[in-house]
Amino acid sequence: MPVTVVDSPIGPLSLTAGPAGLVRIAFGPVPHEPDPGGGTGAQAHLDQGVQELDEYFAGRRTAFTVALDRSARRGFRGEVLTALETVPYGETVTYGELAGMAGRPLASRAVGTAMATNPLPLVVPCHRVLAAGHRLGGYGPGPALKEQLLRLEGSWPVL
Repeated sequence: MPVTVVDSPIGPLSLTAGPAGLVRIAFGPVPHEPDPGGGTGAQAHLDQGVQELDEYFAGRRTAFTVALDRSARRGFRGEVLTALETVPYGETVTYGELAGMAGRPLASRAVGTAMATNPLPLVVPCHRVLAAGHRLGGYGPGPALKEQLLRLEGSWPVL
């Protein structure tokens, strides 16, 4: 699958796409093999993903429309990621609230596991999920980056 690495205000991001849409967004460059035949569909998804992320970081985009390849979603993890996609720009939910949105209100710890395996951060906005009491909580690339993204969206106090 084709991969492109883009510079962003939060550092390099690696986007991977297939014919159905974006498959992965990784923080930092990722090693990849040259793709001899990813097809124009995959490249179009990469191009749109890059453009939409540029607009997001510039404050001109509040919702992503690029196609996403959701084919790997299974079970509760898939339910959580699908529910997470409904959390709007500038709003946050707690792990417990997201568990309820996914139909399992007592599974807030499992929501944390699902967030840790989110293959499409930023576009599927796991940074919008807070710990109980609306505390910042964890984030794979670090809490400072989570706070930066929430401030960009206006959902975290500016100090």
